[in-house]
Amino acid sequence: RRYIRRAAFDVGSGATKILIADVDMYAGPLPLVKEIVFQKKVSILMSEDLHKGDGKAFSDAILHELMETLKEFKRIGEAEGAEQFAGAATAAFRKATNGPQFLKQVQAEGIDLKIISQEQEGTIGFLTASHACPEIANTDLVAWDSGGGSLQITSVEIGALCSWLRTVGSSIATSLLVEQVQAKNFKDCPSPNPVSVPQAQALVRELRKAIGQPPEWLANKVEAPGVTVVGIGTDTSIFCLASQLAAKDEFSKADVLEGIENMCGKTDLQLRLMEDTHAAQAQPHNVVPKLVLLYTVMDILRINTVLNKQTNGNGAGIAMTREFWP
Repeated sequence: RRYIRRAAFDVGSGATKILIADVDMYAGPLPLVKEIVFQKKVSILMSEDLHKGDGKAFSDAILHELMETLKEFKRIGEAEGAEQFAGAATAAFRKATNGPQFLKQVQAEGIDLKIISQEQEGTIGFLTASHACPEIANTDLVAWDSGGGSLQITSVEIGALCSWLRTVGSSIATSLLVEQVQAKNFKDCPSPNPVSVPQAQALVRELRKAIGQPPEWLANKVEAPGVTVVGIGTDTSIFCLASQLAAKDEFSKADVLEGIENMCGKTDLQLRLMEDTHAAQAQPHNVVPKLVLLYTVMDILRINTVLNKQTNGNGAGIAMTREFWP
């Protein structure tokens, strides 16, 4: 059969997503998402739950929440006529000791969910960005996927996909700000707000140490003529946040810096009341950490601008990757 309706699950460190799509199995070297039938995201902060505990295992409460969400997504998929149910669990599950046992329970519900490596995450992120930006040649595309627990920047180098992989995401940045910069306990104080400008500057220094220096190939790639750096993610991603604050799809490092300065000093309540900035309303506690992480990586790589492409996580890339499916 040429077309198969798939339900792709993306269990990220900050949100769990489903994408139901008709996939063309004969489109080319890889299957291609032809039409997205349904997509939804639920914010479940898996990485933050891990860091608020012992750093080794998820709490029972968040696993219950996740299971109920996945069951509901499965019911939606069945109602929409999906024939196959599979997906990926990412950074937080790579760390949690009770993650594999939980996934066995998920598989018993008929969802073939796998813990994937960060290298695989970079690849499906590139496929998702390529699908979202058909007007950009793969050789001119740099795909940046930044979640709660990790970031992947992937591009084509000498005919093959290469990724720069860091175990730093928005949840990590938030915990660094609370614990290292503000000297508080993240479990007792989950929000750093209001954040002062000197605290934001200190977080830049902490993140620089955590991220390190990029590979030469990537530093050269982002400066090459005709290359576009595309940031992918949901409506609460670091890229959507910066895009909403700058009121434009393609934003500069200066735009991000201005956003940091404007967000510093604001309380959670003030951020929740920002009607034109959904990402701030939805997750006020990590607004400044997200922006500082974005600014720091752009500065390290000397990235001039990033094009925000809102996607439902990496659902499209998962739906097109053969390793997930029967």
